[in-house]
Amino acid sequence: MSDLDVTLEEAITLVSQVQEERFIFLVALVLALYDTILSFPTELRCIWQRKLGTGAVLYLFIRYGTILNAFLSVSIASVLPKTVVM
Repeated sequence: MSDLDVTLEEAITLVSQVQEERFIFLVALVLALYDTILSFPTELRCIWQRKLGTGAVLYLFIRYGTILNAFLSVSIASVLPKTVVM
């Protein structure tokens, strides 16, 4: 048998794992967006209406970098399994 031979059970397991991973990334994205919506008024008052210092820049980088990372993970996870499984 070659490395490309995959049993039906292994294929089903792989698809199941990919679906679980996509769901987890999607939940992380939704939670990050929900948190952003809830805390945006405070962020507006404390970050955006003041001069941007080092702390504010780090806060914004971590805050929106996390959302960007979750969004990219969901996007990549939704494209990658179609090419791998098929």
